Amino acid sequence: MKKIHDVRAGCKFSKRKVFFDTNVWIAIDGNDPRPTSACYSDFYGEICKSDNVIVINDYVIGEFFNRTCKTNYKLMFDDDPEMRQFKSRRSANRDFRLMVESVRDTCLNFLDDCEYEPAAVDRGSYQSIVEEAGKGEMDLTDIVVREHCLAKGYVLVSHDADFINCGIELVTANRKLLPK
Repeated sequence: MKKIHDVRAGCKFSKRKVFFDTNVWIAIDGNDPRPTSACYSDFYGEICKSDNVIVINDYVIGEFFNRTCKTNYKLMFDDDPEMRQFKSRRSANRDFRLMVESVRDTCLNFLDDCEYEPAAVDRGSYQSIVEEAGKGEMDLTDIVVREHCLAKGYVLVSHDADFINCGIELVTANRKLLPK
């Protein structure tokens, strides 16, 4: 089992590449109201000031973009059945377009502030990833993140308990993952 760090203890490593899970990016962006999420923003700030490098891939950017837009869309239109039924009307909605543009800007900031890499998954291994995701124990993006971090030796920052036995060095605030 790889080392698991408590995110609240701060950054205790240097000259490493660090990969943030989508849920952590959502927390950093302010879309996770749980009180435990603020510590991830603090850790992100420490990493930015250190000699570590934050890495992001296409799967995390895509998942962040889609989940954030979907969450905001539900908040904006959940009580308006017409907006849910007519795609052309909702895309013509100025408030919705502004929200999507804001999410776009956040994702562009990720690309400016992080080292981008395409997911480290080849066609041959992707088939086994889809098979594994079909078992329902981890979602597909988490499997891709796991494989990316394992292949590159990256430290993963996540709150997701699915990463407990993945052999990845992990930074988390999740008490289920932290050593007793």
